[in-house]
Amino acid sequence: MDWAFLRTTWACRLWVTAAVLGALALPVVLAPLGPERTAGYDTLTAAFLVGLSILNVEMGRLLERGASDSQRPHKGLSAWAFASALLLPTWWLVPVVALTYAHARWRGLRVTPWKWIGSAAYVVLAGLGASIAARAMMGAEPNLMDGNGAAGLIAVLVAAAAFLVIETVLFHGSAHLNHAADEAWLRHTLGTPSFYLTETGVLFVGGLSAAIWTGGGWFALLLAPVFLVTQQAALHEPLRERADHDDKTSALRFESWRRLAIAAADRCERRGRPWCVLFADLDHFREFNETWGHLVGDDALTVVAEAIRAELRPGDLFGRFGGEEFCVFLPDVAADDAGSIAERIRGAVSSAPIPSAKPVTISVGAAAVLAAEPQEFVSVLAAADRALYRAKREGRNRTSVVPVKAA
Repeated sequence: MDWAFLRTTWACRLWVTAAVLGALALPVVLAPLGPERTAGYDTLTAAFLVGLSILNVEMGRLLERGASDSQRPHKGLSAWAFASALLLPTWWLVPVVALTYAHARWRGLRVTPWKWIGSAAYVVLAGLGASIAARAMMGAEPNLMDGNGAAGLIAVLVAAAAFLVIETVLFHGSAHLNHAADEAWLRHTLGTPSFYLTETGVLFVGGLSAAIWTGGGWFALLLAPVFLVTQQAALHEPLRERADHDDKTSALRFESWRRLAIAAADRCERRGRPWCVLFADLDHFREFNETWGHLVGDDALTVVAEAIRAELRPGDLFGRFGGEEFCVFLPDVAADDAGSIAERIRGAVSSAPIPSAKPVTISVGAAAVLAAEPQEFVSVLAAADRALYRAKREGRNRTSVVPVKAA
């Protein structure tokens, strides 16, 4: 597909290639399992969906003042693939998705070509699953608004669930089969509940558009305000993510981490639970950058961040303090458990493979607060920092844990 694609792992190349071939062939092969007939002319319906996609993208450009973006889930485009799955024979998914993706790319969605093609293939396959699910629920009836609309509503909900499950599995495949350094943003995005909530809302917009088209197409013009709200939601989420998270590692920026950690510490104190703060700093990282170069250094930071994140629980808060230093808030963790977690992090980082370079090591300092001894958050940060520097003084690539006692 492009030279960048050849630099991915063989497993990722196999995954994406299979998805692209499947997206080209399966909508034709499995067409008998999808809708037999449609409400209205197929070409007019497809043009209606592509037109809605163009309207959606152009409204988004107005909101963003024409800015290009390379890091955004294709939320707006999923709606029209989903609507196509509900309205048209399955083979129509290929031209509808191709046209909507081509227009979005032309108008500023600057995604690496192989990722863009792979994403389009995933959406086609997800739409195929949705189409088969809807047909199983509705039979040969093309009108989603037939009767009181209950059957159509159930069909849309089941089809949306099928679309989201297939899409999630396919995108997770790319994210976790490829190099961690190349997929840090996608892995983080797929790990946030807000992505799935927003994507579900976007699919419902597509389902509503399809239902209105089958019941009375001109009423679709009233959906323009809904498109605007959807675009604002889809735009707000990546902007919020950028404000709160570091671009290289997808860890929380320190100020965002500190704000959330203070709130979490207050909750622990109200419940009478212990908590802990970890500071971790890569050893001799300046020399690493001088030897291997800053680009490899950036890759190393991404790999290290992934290694640390893999050792944490869903409720833990992971941030980047700055440079090569990271911070972690651990709720409901006592000193002994904090030491075990710190050791796991140290071991994971030292064994993490760094592309084009030797592995790195990390020193970790932890400050543990007892359940019965409320502490000022800043004093705990200072204690964790002192513990980190003690680990550095004692030889690096080690951990140090200190209990924080009441003054």
